[in-house]
Amino acid sequence: MKTIKVLIYLIFFFSISQKAMAQEKMGQVYIIRSTGYEGSLINYRVYIDDKLVCKIKNKQFSIHDIAVGDHTVSVASGGISTGKKSQPLKFTVEEGKINYIQFNRAGKLTCQEIMKSSAEEIYKKATRIDNCLPKE
Repeated sequence: MKTIKVLIYLIFFFSISQKAMAQEKMGQVYIIRSTGYEGSLINYRVYIDDKLVCKIKNKQFSIHDIAVGDHTVSVASGGISTGKKSQPLKFTVEEGKINYIQFNRAGKLTCQEIMKSSAEEIYKKATRIDNCLPKE
């Protein structure tokens, strides 16, 4: 009887430890939009690894938890547009680190990764949005 109890205990302990080890390592990505007056009334659609993750207005930012590894981000204008995405920006997420992505509109829409010091100045003047994809 003791052997069965010990065996059940070991199986239980092993299954819990496997779940803990299976959790993905994560980092964060700040998506920041502060593109000036041009197109300021139009939402941008943000894609990470070709998956729509956010619709964001001017002077807004959002925070996304994302798995460690290499990723791409691209953006497309909402409203009346071609719907064509920008050239994808490749970036690498490290565990516990934050990546800052900003959009530019100088002739064409682009994404760029920026330094923390630059990002802090921009997102302090912006509004954080947590619900980027409202239910339709």
